[in-house]
Amino acid sequence: MDISAVAISPARPAASLRGLRLAGALLGLVLLSAAALRFGFRPAGWETVWTALTAYDPNDAAHIVILEMRLPRLAGAVLAGAALGISGALIQGMTRNPLADPGLLGINGGAALGVVICILGFGITDPAAFVWVALGGALAASVLVFLLGGGSRANPLRLVLAGAALSALILALTRALLLVSSQTLDVFRFWVLGGFDGIQTATLYTLLPFLSLGAALAAVAASGLNALQLGEDTAKGLGVRTGLARTTAGIAIVLLCGATVAMAGPIAFAGLIVPHLARWAAGPDMGWTLAFSAVFGPLLLIAADLAGRLPLFGGNMQAGVMTALIGGPVLIWMVRRNGVRSL
Repeated sequence: MDISAVAISPARPAASLRGLRLAGALLGLVLLSAAALRFGFRPAGWETVWTALTAYDPNDAAHIVILEMRLPRLAGAVLAGAALGISGALIQGMTRNPLADPGLLGINGGAALGVVICILGFGITDPAAFVWVALGGALAASVLVFLLGGGSRANPLRLVLAGAALSALILALTRALLLVSSQTLDVFRFWVLGGFDGIQTATLYTLLPFLSLGAALAAVAASGLNALQLGEDTAKGLGVRTGLARTTAGIAIVLLCGATVAMAGPIAFAGLIVPHLARWAAGPDMGWTLAFSAVFGPLLLIAADLAGRLPLFGGNMQAGVMTALIGGPVLIWMVRRNGVRSL
């Protein structure tokens, strides 16, 4: 089946309705963020949360948990969710493939290979030190896929084939290296599940410029991707520089996904399910889809992280596992209700 022929054409709601939906999603994000600060394996009262944020006492154990543990992981979930949601929408729009996700361009595989080499070659086991090697591996793999796919002249099918081929090669090489060292396998196993345990404020500040630049480039690429949904020839007839639009979107995807994988590991499903929810709420317009993706992504990851901290799951279930448990049934429901073509 020709991937470019897959239609992504949900109904276009009125602008006022989209605005109300976005405002409701933002309100939900605020409420869920507050819940993430209060609830966990050991819940805290609302008054304790407020005083921890406004009058921090370093001698209060509850304040330490809220400000130094829950707040950084909440910020990480918000940034990672927005980045994965936006990058997923860009990938699906650029490739015109509703089943594409950030792993399509070799980003997850490149980051994982970088981490394995870091552990095996240099003996580094501190997750904070994985940031730069994971980011470098993700960037290198993504650039290689983009070049193999034709660079600025890449078409959706060539990108998909290049990404699938390189991802398979990287996966095989990563597994081969993991067999060499059991210690490397133990450290890597925790990171590859994806989550926000132990995220440090310094790491967030380090990656914030990459995430901000990626989001800005995504906004620039939105209008070009809108035209590409009508077909290559039609987009060129409208005066759109399709190669530049794809290149801009590709750079944005690399920055957003690479930084997220470096920060929290390869979190599955978020980049796949969030754009579908965003298009359901926003319609086919890429600008609105990116806006909704930037809100729905954090909603999904905060919910997954909060659920993983409940006693039901032992208080330490990784968010990457929970996203599959939450997102899988949602995607199945959407497919059964609307069919693949309507996605």
